Amino acid sequence: MTFPAPTTSHVIGLPLADGTPVEVMFAGDPKAHFALHWHAEWSVGAIIEGRCEFVCAGAPRAAQAGELVLMPPFALHTAGVSAQGFRMVMLYVPHAWVAARMDWPAGRRGSLRQDVWRDEASVDALAQAASAKDGARIGALLDGIFRAQTSDPLVAVARAAGDARVEAVCDLLATEDACRIEPMSLAERLGVSREHFHRLFRAAVGMAPAQYARLARIARAKVLLREGHGPAEVAAQCGFADQAHFSRWFRRCFGVTPGNYRAGGSPKTVA
Repeated sequence: MTFPAPTTSHVIGLPLADGTPVEVMFAGDPKAHFALHWHAEWSVGAIIEGRCEFVCAGAPRAAQAGELVLMPPFALHTAGVSAQGFRMVMLYVPHAWVAARMDWPAGRRGSLRQDVWRDEASVDALAQAASAKDGARIGALLDGIFRAQTSDPLVAVARAAGDARVEAVCDLLATEDACRIEPMSLAERLGVSREHFHRLFRAAVGMAPAQYARLARIARAKVLLREGHGPAEVAAQCGFADQAHFSRWFRRCFGVTPGNYRAGGSPKTVA
C-alpha cells in the first residue's frame, strides 16, 4: 500500500464522483494531540499503524491498526496517541451527502451501530483511495460504511441543549458577529444572574460558556478559511487576540496551521 509517512499532519481537499467536496487528513505526527473540538461533518478514520486514543462524547475510546472510527457531526472529542504513535487517514464527509445516500430526512441521522471496529480490508482500501485521490472509490467505500454502521432510530444531527434559552445562546455564539461577545454578558439578556447562567449552560452543554465560545470561534474560523479568507482576516473576524493566538488554537484542535489548512483543504479537480 502506498501511503505518505509525514512527520506532521496535513490536509487535502478532493471531490467525490458527484463533485461533493471532502477533506482528507493524513496524520503521522508522533506527538499528535488534538484538543477538544467538533466537526460539522462526519469523521471517518482508518488507523494504518499504532494506536489512537481519544474521548468522544465523554467516553474514552481507542482504535488500533486495522480498525475504522466513525464519529457523527458535532460530536465533541479529543484525540491523542499511545507511546508507539500512530498513522491514520481521516475523512470529513458532509452530512448532506450521507443523508442523501441514506434517505434521511432533514435534520436527522441514523444511530451508530459501532464507533470503532476492525476491518483491515476497508482500512487499506480507504488509505489507498485517499493517497490516489480517487474520489469515486472513496465514495463507494463510504457508502458501504454508512450502510453497515448506521441504523434506526433516527436522531437529531445537531446537539440539542434541552433548554431553549441555552440553545439560543449557542446559536448566537456560533454566528460570525457573535464571535466577539463575552459569553457571560449574555446572562443579562436571559434575565438571570451570571452564576445561574453558568449553571444552566454547563448542565445543558457539558462545558463552561467561555469554552464553548472558543470552540464555536474555531469552528467558524474553519468555515471562513475554507471559503478562502486569509488567516489574519479570520483571526480578526473570530475575535482572537492576534493571528499567533488563533494559529495556536487552530493547530491544537485540527492538527494543522490555518495557513496549511487553507492551502490544502480546498477540493481540487483530480485529473
